[in-house]
Amino acid sequence: MRRSTTTVLVTALAAAAALTVPAQAAAPAVELQPDRLSRGADVAVPHIEDGDFVDGDRRVELPGTVARVVGEVDGGWLVATNNVDRKRNRRLVRVEADGAVVDVLRDIDVSTVILSADGSTLAWQQSVSGGRKTITYAYDVADAAVTGKKGPGPYVSLLDVAADRVVLGAGKRVLQWKPSTGKQRTVVRKLAGSASIEHDLLSVYTKDPYDGGCTKLVRLSKPRVKVWKSCRDRIAAFSPDGTELLTFHILTDGLGPSAIHLREVDGTTLATWTTGWFSGWEWESTGTVLLEVNGKRKSATVRCVLAECENASDPVDVQAP
Repeated sequence: MRRSTTTVLVTALAAAAALTVPAQAAAPAVELQPDRLSRGADVAVPHIEDGDFVDGDRRVELPGTVARVVGEVDGGWLVATNNVDRKRNRRLVRVEADGAVVDVLRDIDVSTVILSADGSTLAWQQSVSGGRKTITYAYDVADAAVTGKKGPGPYVSLLDVAADRVVLGAGKRVLQWKPSTGKQRTVVRKLAGSASIEHDLLSVYTKDPYDGGCTKLVRLSKPRVKVWKSCRDRIAAFSPDGTELLTFHILTDGLGPSAIHLREVDGTTLATWTTGWFSGWEWESTGTVLLEVNGKRKSATVRCVLAECENASDPVDVQAP
């Protein structure tokens, strides 16, 4: 999936960070309080602000009141949108270059929609039988057609999708399903974490983390090949090029983590950021992270390159959870 490039200021931040943290130095740990940070450039990648789609200077009103950018496809950006109750006005739309908003899918559970890294294929899920069973769909974006349907069956979680396969978590197994044939196989018999088909990465848990289980990062194609293991952290996100990770405490629940770690894919810590709690995180580019920071008094979107951090939105009063 193609992503917007970061600004010149971000490049300057990266250069400054490289000077500030030389090789062999301990990874920086930075407390983030938006009222103490300078204002930097606005968010450089397409995102949602007050329910609108924002891409640089372009702002597009969406049909729902809650929205999420799914990813880039030929002809624009896919956005999942719905009303606050998440049951009405559920649509997957394409925001085109001229600002037009075109329906792609309607009346699906847009909270489950994921897009392949190349923008060619969608997957989503439907709960049936009172939530006891799940149907998984694969969909060709260019042809606007469902290419496969799995279920109804016991609950499975969507981990990733590509043009030829879908990776699913099913209890204590990770499955690979091929929509074109309907066939599936077991990749590994472990609790699923997250996956990246593009970068051949899969995180699993050795057992239930609440019972002492650890995170294990392996190669999706060769799950016996360990990349990294941690009994303290779990993986929150893979970088766009697959060389870095965001992680936080393995038992984090509720509000969100109070500490997020930037790591190389082998687990080497590059930076740690702390605050009251983080309510969101994403990559602006590899090495540049956007964090939804809720500090002692203010909240803001904060851009960090290692120890160099700045506000990417105007700070507002933090809202009590």
